[in-house]
Amino acid sequence: MNDSFEKYQTQANERLLQKPRVESALDNGEGLLPIDVLNAPVPVTFPVWVNPSTAETYQLLWNDVPIGTPVPITEDDKPGDLLTLDIAPELLKEGTYQLKYQIRNTHNGATTPSFFTPIEIDTTAPGHPTTLAPLDFPPAVNDGLTSEELTQLGDVLPGTIHGYSGFDIGDRIRTFWGAIEGPGGQVEEDDIEPRKVIIEFPRAFLESLEDFNGPVFYQVTDRAGNPSDNSTTTQVRLLLNEPVTDLPAPIIDGYIEPIDHEQAQAGIEVWIPTSELVAGDDQLLLHWGSVPLGPFDPESIGQPIVLRIDVDFATVEAAGDGAIRLSYELSREGHVIGYSLPLDIVVRARLPVPGQMQRPVIRGASPGATDNLIDENDFERDANAIIAWNPGFIEGQLIQLSWGGQAMFEPPYRITAGDVSAARDLNRPVLNSRFQPVGTGTDIRVQYIVTQAGNPNTSRSPEQSIIVRSRDELPGGPTGPDAPLFTDLNEHGAINTINGRDGAPVHIAPYLNIKPGDVIHFLYEGFDQLVGGNPKNQWPHTSEPLTEEQTRNGYDLRVPRAVLDSSCYGHAEATFSVDSITGTGRSKRQSAYVDMRVGSRCPPAFRQ
Repeated sequence: MNDSFEKYQTQANERLLQKPRVESALDNGEGLLPIDVLNAPVPVTFPVWVNPSTAETYQLLWNDVPIGTPVPITEDDKPGDLLTLDIAPELLKEGTYQLKYQIRNTHNGATTPSFFTPIEIDTTAPGHPTTLAPLDFPPAVNDGLTSEELTQLGDVLPGTIHGYSGFDIGDRIRTFWGAIEGPGGQVEEDDIEPRKVIIEFPRAFLESLEDFNGPVFYQVTDRAGNPSDNSTTTQVRLLLNEPVTDLPAPIIDGYIEPIDHEQAQAGIEVWIPTSELVAGDDQLLLHWGSVPLGPFDPESIGQPIVLRIDVDFATVEAAGDGAIRLSYELSREGHVIGYSLPLDIVVRARLPVPGQMQRPVIRGASPGATDNLIDENDFERDANAIIAWNPGFIEGQLIQLSWGGQAMFEPPYRITAGDVSAARDLNRPVLNSRFQPVGTGTDIRVQYIVTQAGNPNTSRSPEQSIIVRSRDELPGGPTGPDAPLFTDLNEHGAINTINGRDGAPVHIAPYLNIKPGDVIHFLYEGFDQLVGGNPKNQWPHTSEPLTEEQTRNGYDLRVPRAVLDSSCYGHAEATFSVDSITGTGRSKRQSAYVDMRVGSRCPPAFRQ
């Protein structure tokens, strides 16, 4: 070697020293150091420069600070040979550094530094100091991912990992489904700006997990090898197994086609049979046509019938008439795991006239007759039934009037197109030959029914209570009661001051059709002549309702003395009427002479 100082100085000034290399660094000899090399000296290499001299030493610079001991050039060190120095472990702390080496001339102390090599040391775990956020799945996962939902996602479930502290290119992501490692990913340059990475979980992987229901999380390892803690977990349930479709069909015990209105009103009991699939915490949802019922908890696990469901009329009505399909769903933890076979039934629950119909009105033939009263006069004549028009009436429906349980129309009345067009109340005759045999009474029930061809049901109006009377059933019968009797007349058939001293006793004998509760209205009339003459005075009397004893023995009363004195001289006539539940009967008249004069003179208080 040439030890000439002058020559060395010229050569040193001309030198451009190559930068050192750290072979363990991740970026072609420079840049980031993996954490697994930080616990031992890190070798640094660089080539011997041009015209080396044994008067020269070389040494590393760590951020321009010399480290280690200077090493002299030997005779064996030739240009291009690699020299190696180490970075001590205690210097390998987190941060960024400039790594150089320098040549020192031991004769004059002159130094020449190399170009620098950037070195980065990262010992911070991704996400530190916070916890990594959970994997972000589509909303379909929230209540369990079904096969259909996965199909809608293109048979791939995306999981999004949002940016975290230290998010950088080269971060490696591992996912875990419970203890099973799933597909992973790596942060690429295109992920930096949106700060998120999407991991795709294909159907094949998800189906390999079978009925998975557990935590899903991920872990990130950065380029330096720093592992993160596990992320926050996401609870995921996979429901990729298709529900069974052949659970036993529901049962209606004793079903006979069709189910009519009366059966529907009473309620229909549907049985759910047992199966191997059903368990105690499951739920059952019954479908009656388009109307769902439930969900219900099974009541008798292990029994042939696990549940009995009462289907009310409102449900039957809402589903409508016709062919109805019954089925049920079996769910577990909010997800359907089975569908039953169907039970097809026929329902005919709709009435010919939907809704409420009005009561009929019965009207007698007499002008001004009281509605719903057939008196003794109208009993002998035809009546009329007024049926209020109902918008549910249609052409061809049949109306029958029931009077005391007996049909009145023969044949039933058929609603015509004209009736529908007019939309007026129907006024139909009721023959007395049909209602007379039913008899009389104070609470005879009348209603009408509507039927329709093809409909097994009958619409019924509310019952109307009517009163029916006939002469034969009036008090005293058709001719009325016998006349009242003055029971204490003298030999001339007269009432005088002797037998009328305490008034005139009158007896009303039991009459035909007498009943307890009848009320007698008695009338005494005085006249001023023995025969004929003008009315002079009146005395009415009304009895209390007759007792059972009075119906056997008759009713007795007494015309007061003062009334007789007022009549004084002439004759009196007595009649009465009876108000009964069967109507009013009027008696014949009874006459008697009256002579209350004393010495041919009327009592002073009544002289004219």
